[in-house]
Amino acid sequence: MDSEFTRRRALRLGAVTASVGAVGSVAGCNSIPFLGGGGKTLAYNNALFAPGDVPGTDEGYVFTYSDYEILRNNEDNLENGTATYEDDTESFPFEQMGVDFDSTDANLAILAVGGHTTGSFEASDVGSSLESNGFSEDGSYSGYTLYAGEERTVGVKDGAAVYATARDTAGYDRGSAVETIVDTKAGEGNRYAETDEEYSALDEHVYDDAVIAVGGTGGLIEFFAGDIENVVGWAISGRIDGGTQYVKSAHVFGSESDANTDAVDQWAQDSSLFADATDLSTSQDGRVVTVEGTGETFGGTGADQG
Repeated sequence: MDSEFTRRRALRLGAVTASVGAVGSVAGCNSIPFLGGGGKTLAYNNALFAPGDVPGTDEGYVFTYSDYEILRNNEDNLENGTATYEDDTESFPFEQMGVDFDSTDANLAILAVGGHTTGSFEASDVGSSLESNGFSEDGSYSGYTLYAGEERTVGVKDGAAVYATARDTAGYDRGSAVETIVDTKAGEGNRYAETDEEYSALDEHVYDDAVIAVGGTGGLIEFFAGDIENVVGWAISGRIDGGTQYVKSAHVFGSESDANTDAVDQWAQDSSLFADATDLSTSQDGRVVTVEGTGETFGGTGADQG
């Protein structure tokens, strides 16, 4: 697994930015197995398929979500402007699509699988750019024109794109992964929120108006959530209210009796994810332990923030 995918690439005070670049970085990891359900309609929920619907995700998976439109609208409130987030759109699939940060509204990246993005781009322009970057038209699916490259597949229509990357997992196919995401988004497939108890528990403890989020079940949870026993799911989300940033994490334990508030509180105190947070508070709700904090601005993920 590429070392580029580090906490430094994840977030500081809730500014979750592992995002697009991490999809390529961890594409070769077989061990990679969050948010949704509970009646919520968060922007990314509809595209998150049920674990196992894409081979290699049976134990769950990790995703990141970024609402670039809101971030642009709050540029004056961001410590480093939008520079950190612009970096996200300088890698797959945006670079190959010829789509920049200002043309992207939001992106959902499902690590080691692919994702879904929206923006102010036209399918014909994206198709021309993909072809100039070594992709070839490869049929269509539910209104998306598909383009296949050596290790990646992109489906595009006006204002939306779905993408998948190579993965060394038995039964995995990039085209099928794209189709699964499309079907899930359209309400024609099973969704994570409707099929996974840990996922639903996470959803109940994240911001409804999250601008940025990352989380999951299985796989890479420990990488972010610390080496805490009996944790089965983890998420963190951030929101903006003028010049104030709010960040909230959630550790889901196997049972209420497993929940360890002291361990989670210590994790938050030590974690770079809350490096600039103030007013930290830890609380327990059944088997879920949450940490909340505030800050004056979104921090970004500069080189000194690992």
